[in-house]
Order: sequence, then C-alpha cells, then structure tokens
Amino acid sequence: MKLGTIMTMLGMGAVLAACDCCPQGEAKALSQDKELRAVMDNFTQNEVPAATPLVEKREVELIRLVSLVTQQSGALLQEEVATALAQGLAPEEILEAMYQCAPYTGFPRTVDAVEIARGVFKAKNVKVDEIRATVTAQSRLEAGADAQGTLFGQTFRDMAKNGKSGMPTINYFLASNCFGDYYTRKGLDLNTRELLTMAILVNLGTEPQLKAHIGANLKIRTAEYVEQAIYNCLPYCGYPRTLNALRLLKEAVAEAGSQQGPSASSGTLNAAGAVNAAVAKTMPDKDWSVFPVGKPNDAYAKYFVGKSYLDMISKEQVGVGNVTFEPACRNNWHIHHAKKGGGQILIATAGRGYYQEWGKPAVELKPGDVVNIPAGVKHWHGAAPDSWFQHLAIEVPGEGTSNEWLEPVSDEDYSKLQ
Repeated sequence: MKLGTIMTMLGMGAVLAACDCCPQGEAKALSQDKELRAVMDNFTQNEVPAATPLVEKREVELIRLVSLVTQQSGALLQEEVATALAQGLAPEEILEAMYQCAPYTGFPRTVDAVEIARGVFKAKNVKVDEIRATVTAQSRLEAGADAQGTLFGQTFRDMAKNGKSGMPTINYFLASNCFGDYYTRKGLDLNTRELLTMAILVNLGTEPQLKAHIGANLKIRTAEYVEQAIYNCLPYCGYPRTLNALRLLKEAVAEAGSQQGPSASSGTLNAAGAVNAAVAKTMPDKDWSVFPVGKPNDAYAKYFVGKSYLDMISKEQVGVGNVTFEPACRNNWHIHHAKKGGGQILIATAGRGYYQEWGKPAVELKPGDVVNIPAGVKHWHGAAPDSWFQHLAIEVPGEGTSNEWLEPVSDEDYSKLQ
C-alpha cells in the first residue's frame, strides 16, 4: 500500500475518533486543546443562545449545521450532526439543510458534508427517507419560479412563463436549479430554507446576494428575529462578516420602511410597548376590538407572510389565542393533525379577513363569523389586503395533536382576493 494512501486513512481515522458519535472513541474535536474548547463551548452554547432567545432551537441547530458546511468543517460538523439528532431533528432535516448549501457553496463542500452526516447516521443506525424530491425534469422550472416568486415577487414567475428559450441562461439556472431543485424538496419548508440561505450567505460574506435574502426574510420574520439569526452565525464566520451582515440588515430595514410606510414596518427593532402604540395609530378606531393586540408573533413569524401579533387569552383547560393580522398578512397553508378529536375553531372579532380550505374558494370573515376546522384539513387564514383582522384561535383538545406548516399562500392566489 502506498504511503499517501496510508496517511489519508490515518487522517480519516483521526477525524472519526475526534467525535463522540463514532464507535472509535468518545473524544471530541479540540479535546487536546481544552482552553480553546472551553472558550468555544461557552460562546456557542451559553452566550450566543442567551442573546438570541427568539430563534427557535431547531433553527439554531440548522443554522449551525449550514455554517459548518459553509466553513468546510469536519470534526465539528460531525459533532453537530450528532447533537442535532439528540435534540430531535430528523435526519431528513439535517440532510436537507446540507443540500440547501449546494447552490451557494458548490457541490464539493456539500458532498463532503453529506458523507459526514451519513457516517453519523450509519454509526447510530438512523434510517433516512431517501425520496424527498418533488419535481421532475419537466416541472422543475415552473416549480422553482413559483418558489422564487413567492419570496421575491411575481416578476420571477413571469420571467419563466416562456420557458428556457425565453430566459437568460443564469436566470434559467437560478429558477430551475437553485430554486427548483432545492427549495421544492421535502424535509424543510420554504421559509426555513430561506432563513438557511441567509445564514449561508452570512458565512460566505457575499454582500449583494446577502442583502437580497435579508430582504426576503424580512417579509417572513421580524427584524429582531433576523438580527438574532445572524448572531447565531457569528461563532462560525467571525466578527467582520457578522458586522457586515448587521449593516446590510439595517439598510434593508430602512429601505423596507421607506417603501412600505410606517404601518408595514411598525415595531421593527422596537420594544413591545412601542409596537402596540404604533399598531394603535393605524387601527380603524380606538374601539376596534375589546381584545388586546398582544406582542409581535415572533415565535411563529416564519409561518406568516406579513406581520402578526399574539395574545394568549387562555393557557389552561383549552388554549385560546387572540391573533391580530396587519393588512395583507396571512399564515401559511397548514394542517392540524390528531389521532382523535383535535382541529381548531376560529371566531372573528374585528376587521376583515379570509379563510380558505385547499381546493375550495376563500371565505370572507367579519366580526362574529365562526369557522370550525376539522383535523386533517389543509387551510390558511389571515387579513384582507386592505384591512386589519383579528380572530380568536381555539385549539380543540384531542389525542396525538400536532401542527404541520406548509408552503406560503402565493402572491398570485392572494392577489385575487378583494
């Protein structure tokens, strides 16, 4: 056996032995340098999480994974895959986060990362659903342009209507490959993919593209959420790129505010009290509703197009949340699952909104209207384009209940509403 081959095998063995998920040993990466390990663990596991409470643990873990893929990590990525599994992420989510890196980092880093992840899965005997693609060679352009249009505007759908022959090569590749081959896959929803794309670009430091994707995220999430997501990239990309990303965020927030007016940008980077004051100024009148607006619905912002607010009226016996939607705000298509019972009841309390079940026309909602939503029904609800809207959301008790969030309501479909 050649010396080079032997050295390569020894190197691979050292990497494997450095991770506690592998059978070769329990040692972790950097275990030989305890001081650096202590600084790293304190910063990544204590300080950054404490400063970014809005970002869900699942998304923190996904951001860490794509950051490590982008930075071409080996042993640390191996550790993080094992950590992600231990925290309840599905192997399909882990792989799809890595797949999402391919259009931005290229195939070499992605292929290496996927091999590392599959090595961890094999060592832990974790099974993976291998069929996650949703497009064909014939449908990828249209599906990709639709995803692109949902995030960045109708222009991208219009551009793809004439097919490959009517598009510049780079636009065709972006629609069919970047968005068609990746954003449409099972395992991660569209909004999560867009958040991860932003994190990848923060790590790469590609400013023009990063600013565009920060803007797309601001349509889905609050500025506070986006800011805290950027901070979760800091341990992996360093201060210069993080500072650049925060500057771009500030610019994007200012531009969004000047284009959309104070109503659409109210509450950005403000405290909850300032949010409610700003909301009150744009309400139809002071007696608009007997229920409080509540705080920005940051925990679920990724499942909404536009800005919403939440006040939990009851957390005991039956959960009752008062949800307020700014004009044109709506939640994604979603399904309330349950083995028995379950579902949701909506009671419209103020303004004007809509409810729609999959395959059926949208129904207008006004104060006093009640909607009974059985478990298993795909639907969405939200405000009319020109009106605030508020409803009580009552969770119907059941066995084995869960929510499945799906794709956003497309701008094209929503624009048909009056």
